[in-house]
Amino acid sequence: MPNSKETPLSGTVTARNCPTCGHHEIGLVSEGGVFHPLRTGTRVLVMGETEPAQSLSSGMEPSAAGRIREEPAHTLEGRYWVPEPLKGDQRMRLKYGVVIQGEMGSGPITEHIYESAYMQKLSYLLEKEVHIPIAAILDRFFVAPHLASGESRDIVNNMFQELEEISQPVANVKQWLKAPDEKTLRLLVQPGAVEKLESSPISKEEALEEIRGMELEDFLTLL
Repeated sequence: MPNSKETPLSGTVTARNCPTCGHHEIGLVSEGGVFHPLRTGTRVLVMGETEPAQSLSSGMEPSAAGRIREEPAHTLEGRYWVPEPLKGDQRMRLKYGVVIQGEMGSGPITEHIYESAYMQKLSYLLEKEVHIPIAAILDRFFVAPHLASGESRDIVNNMFQELEEISQPVANVKQWLKAPDEKTLRLLVQPGAVEKLESSPISKEEALEEIRGMELEDFLTLL
């Protein structure tokens, strides 16, 4: 990619919020830390392996949100749970299924326990993502790359507070826990129909492996 002096320029492709207008843009950060936006028609040369991506804020400082994660900070260990009527439907298992970890106890599922397990599941999926920067994924699904700021726990909180698509599954399950009837079941499966729910139940161990094998983008596609 040439610069204004037509001399070759090398660096790392990254994303940032423009310091002037705040819009999201993709560019190249040179070894000296200078950001060069990519424009239509710009000639580029891709060399070598992909380096961990960086996302630059308006202050031009690298953000933890843009870095590609290496390994999940924790694994999903515990007892699998999903609302009983959804156990036979894979899409519903992946969307609503959670892993209740040991510290949450072995008693009945409460609204608080479900929300905590859901947040841990989302954190696991974020940390598991090793190929695409989280900011790029959030930009593609929600046009909200700015939510990918901080550590995984911060990103999960940002997403849960600002994206209805993320918080709605928890709200649906809370309604079902309060009143597990036909009305709240229909709320869980919308925009689908209860009559079209699959009836192919699997063991809890197999359901747990389903969640562990899911990718972040797979989950977001279900919302």
